[in-house]
Amino acid sequence: METVNTQSLLSQMLLIELVIPAWQMALFIVTISVFMLIQRIKLTLITTFLFTFYWAFFLYWGNVLASFAKFPFVAALYLVSGVIYIVLTLIAFYRETH
Repeated sequence: METVNTQSLLSQMLLIELVIPAWQMALFIVTISVFMLIQRIKLTLITTFLFTFYWAFFLYWGNVLASFAKFPFVAALYLVSGVIYIVLTLIAFYRETH
């Protein structure tokens, strides 16, 4: 059985190109793991939705910005819904559970 050389494994991982940055995926995994460990299921779901919406914007930002130029109402709706989502997330984060 061969032993895996850690240095060569890390150098091979640097050659892999991911669409979503690895540090963001690691942050996502750590965040939802911590929320699950402290039994904050609602925050786990909110975090999952937040990262999903951000990654969707990140991947398709060209199309999103083009639609904003054609339909300014969509841009305003997107920004307002984003602010509402952030406010609801903060309320859920600081809300005491009984």
